[in-house]
Amino acid sequence: MSSHSLRQSVPALLVGTFSLGLLLILFSPYALRETSLFIYFMTITLVATAFSGYAVYRHQGMRRYIHLLISAGNLCFIAYFVVHRSDATVSGDMMLFIQNFFYLIMALIVITQSIEIRTLKLRTFDVFAVLSFLLIGALHIFFYSARGEQYVDSLNGFEEQMVLVSLYMVLGFLYLNRIVTSGQTFRVMLLIGILGFTTASIVNQLNGFAGIGHDLVHLLQVSSVFLISVSFLFDEVMDDALAHDSVFDYVIYSSVVMLFMLSSDRLLGTSVFDSMIANAVLLLLIRQFVVAKQNALISHRLHTVNTDLEVAVTTKAHELEIREQQYRSLFAYHAEPIFLFDLHGEVLSVNEAGSSVLGHDAETLIGSNILDIIEQKDRVAYATVLHDLTTGRPETIEVDVITDDGTKRVWQLMNIPMIIDGEVEGIYAIVKDVTQMIVQQEQILYQANHDSLTGLHNRYALQEQIERLIEDGRPFTLMFSDLDGFKEINDQFGHHMGDQLLQHIGKRLRSALLPNEYAGRLGGDEFIVVAEHGDDEILIERLRRLVYRPPYFMAGTLVEIHASIGIVRYPEHGSTLKHLLSNADLAMYKAKDKGRDETVLFSPELREDKEERKLLMEGLDTALEKGEISLYLQPQVDASTKAIIGAEALMRWQRDGKFVPPSEFIPIAEETGHIQDLGRWMIHETFQLMYAFEQGEIDLPKLSVNLSVRQLFDEHLIEYLTTLFDRFPIEPSRLNFELTETVAAHHSERVLNRILELKALGIKLSIDDFGTGYSSLAYLVRYPIDELKIPREFTMQLEENREYQTVTATIVAMARQLGMALVAEGVETEYQETFLRRIGCDSMQGYRYAKPMPLDEFVIFYMKQRQ
Repeated sequence: MSSHSLRQSVPALLVGTFSLGLLLILFSPYALRETSLFIYFMTITLVATAFSGYAVYRHQGMRRYIHLLISAGNLCFIAYFVVHRSDATVSGDMMLFIQNFFYLIMALIVITQSIEIRTLKLRTFDVFAVLSFLLIGALHIFFYSARGEQYVDSLNGFEEQMVLVSLYMVLGFLYLNRIVTSGQTFRVMLLIGILGFTTASIVNQLNGFAGIGHDLVHLLQVSSVFLISVSFLFDEVMDDALAHDSVFDYVIYSSVVMLFMLSSDRLLGTSVFDSMIANAVLLLLIRQFVVAKQNALISHRLHTVNTDLEVAVTTKAHELEIREQQYRSLFAYHAEPIFLFDLHGEVLSVNEAGSSVLGHDAETLIGSNILDIIEQKDRVAYATVLHDLTTGRPETIEVDVITDDGTKRVWQLMNIPMIIDGEVEGIYAIVKDVTQMIVQQEQILYQANHDSLTGLHNRYALQEQIERLIEDGRPFTLMFSDLDGFKEINDQFGHHMGDQLLQHIGKRLRSALLPNEYAGRLGGDEFIVVAEHGDDEILIERLRRLVYRPPYFMAGTLVEIHASIGIVRYPEHGSTLKHLLSNADLAMYKAKDKGRDETVLFSPELREDKEERKLLMEGLDTALEKGEISLYLQPQVDASTKAIIGAEALMRWQRDGKFVPPSEFIPIAEETGHIQDLGRWMIHETFQLMYAFEQGEIDLPKLSVNLSVRQLFDEHLIEYLTTLFDRFPIEPSRLNFELTETVAAHHSERVLNRILELKALGIKLSIDDFGTGYSSLAYLVRYPIDELKIPREFTMQLEENREYQTVTATIVAMARQLGMALVAEGVETEYQETFLRRIGCDSMQGYRYAKPMPLDEFVIFYMKQRQ
């Protein structure tokens, strides 16, 4: 049984012990009562002695000595019962006297150490001493008046002063327990037990009991002994209260007090006045010892504080010396240049790296001005930074500097104010040479915006330029060309010859264009030319004359090449880049249908019949009401494990029993505004589905849904989403909104604010079809995007086109550097899967894994995959 559980049982144990004894007294036959009570008293006392003996074993130091005294007193009480039972010649009262002696020493130790737990004003305990003194005096006078000389003969000063000390300690501890919580139950039980035992012993002396009365007094004594012995269970202080106390001090002091108590009635007499004087002297003697112990405690603490203070000062001085050495080492041996300026830029100190990078020694640089080595164009800006640093806030700036050998470098200066006593007294400037990084950034930017084969703008840069023209509302002509017979050239002469031909075409295109015309390569043998004018006939004539019709002489072979060209005009033939490219593509294929070297201007007839388009628009008006719109899910998997890591929610329209391709009705919905209602329905279904999954313990990590531009700019979007979160309390991080790249091209601040609002709700965001729309690296850094989706157009070209492999690998590397997740769409072949995994893209979706499927099929598919 643990001490904690035993401690909880102590109240019941005490009540049971007393009740059992009371029952024995009241209901035992008179002839057997004395024997049964003797056995009962001996059993309880032996158990109590076992408890106190265990306490001796468990504790150390002064605590062990306290419980040793309790154990010795209990043994005396056992001896008292044995002597009393056997009618031995040894006086039983002598055993009680010795027991009282042990208890008194123990009580004096407890009260003295308890007072020393916290330095208290003795005035409080003086009040309790006076109360004890007056109470004992009143009782003394009462008994003396009632019984006279008989009272004097039966009660000596020792027993009276035992009651006095016990009462004084109990009163003191009733107050002490209000402010000292540690071990309070232990002290109360201990002292109440002593008071009960002492009182019972004195009552036994004052009155000659017979029968039940005498047994009740013994029962009170036994209960008090048991209470004293089990009190250690509530002692929360396992160590000594004071390390410098010694048992010898208490033994000497207790012996003096005991001798005084034994001799006081003989020295002063037995009258009431003499007893009162003895009691007062006893209280003063106790108080004097407490004062002495408190003075010793204060002296010890003062010595400890002084020692600790000396150690702290020495340690602090050593720490300051170490910190100074650390600072010197950090400043002197730092790999990057560090300068210390005054507020005007004058160099006060410089480390070895700083002097080395400028080609001067430290003595030459100290006293010079940092502004002298900064190029003129950056001096004013840096002087402003120096002035602003007086506010105490660090600032970082990039400046161009000229070293001693005339080399131009770009420095990133991290300027940190040196603050002394609340005032900026100087400036630390940590130099980072970012010259090479800027060159690399420029190279990366060039590679990101230019086709590596032809040197023309790649599709990303060209699309960015077109989106900018659309945003500004400037009219332009877009020419989409595809080489005729290029596949035959590759088959006849090899891909190496085909690459050379494309390089030559790129050179001729650059030389044939005017300043307000732009050219780029989409991929393969597809080129785009954008002209900010309407003279498309003159442009076509110039391009055919300078680029497409002249023969090319390569590797000793004369090669003739022609191109089929489709033309669209903005805004006549489309309001978005996607529509313009789609219409230009239609016009280009119409030109191929007409034969080689043809040009076709887009016309509406090339699109679907207007009546069909009108029917689709009308059908969208009632599609939701008729329940024709449904939700399909396409799994997203980990290509390594084939485990489903998410799904994309897709919208499907079944009209008159036939499915309308999303590529047909989504653009119409965006133009007519139906996308707003369809989008809200889609988001609502997604929330409801995720909630049902979570309630059904279908642990789908992520569910993606497309968010259109109209939805993103809906002023009630956040309010609507908040309502859905309240209605369907799902985990926000499992919801992923897919945004198109064209979103980044419009209202950038507005887009940023809306994206931040979505992120505040905990929703994750991804860029869908990355690389097919507005492809500036800037927005990837600016917007908190979680995921990039590699478009199907790239994935499908991986097996045949190295350019798409390069671009896709670049996207993956860039996403990894920016800490973004990746999902490749349209994965259908093992080659595509293997290539994507090799470059670091493991999350994929496509027909290689699963097609889009209705909800019930998806759940069955998912549960089978989980098994």
